[in-house]
Amino acid sequence: MKEPVAIRNALQVHRPAVGGMAGVGLYRLLRLVALEDVLGTGASAITYYAGKKLGMDLGIRKMDDFLALCEQLRIGQVSVPVMTPEHIHVDVHECVTCAGLTPVGRSLCHFEGGLIAGVVEGIVGQHVQAKEVTCMGGFGDEACGFELLVGH
Repeated sequence: MKEPVAIRNALQVHRPAVGGMAGVGLYRLLRLVALEDVLGTGASAITYYAGKKLGMDLGIRKMDDFLALCEQLRIGQVSVPVMTPEHIHVDVHECVTCAGLTPVGRSLCHFEGGLIAGVVEGIVGQHVQAKEVTCMGGFGDEACGFELLVGH
């Protein structure tokens, strides 16, 4: 059986000539164009659950560590304006998936929602489901906002 690529291995980048970061355009072509072309409407659910699994596999136990990772990977400017046991809201400004797009009339940031849900699930120790309630590239909102349902 072939081995999957581990998270730590995937983050080891050696590209002395072009650097460690690929362009946002390349990511968007894969995520928004190629995956949706191949998978159709199922791409949204698959990218959400891929993000959630990754978020859980990261083993992050503190929100500050997650925010630092988001900054390092340039996912966007992530903030948590509300975090109580009953209600968590996360905003992503300059979202890697959609910032700058002409609005398309639907939410786009399923991977980010899954990633956030998976990380928060590890932090709070309960099942977490994220729902994107605002989207920059989807609806022209100021930020991509995620309401997190804890324990559902």
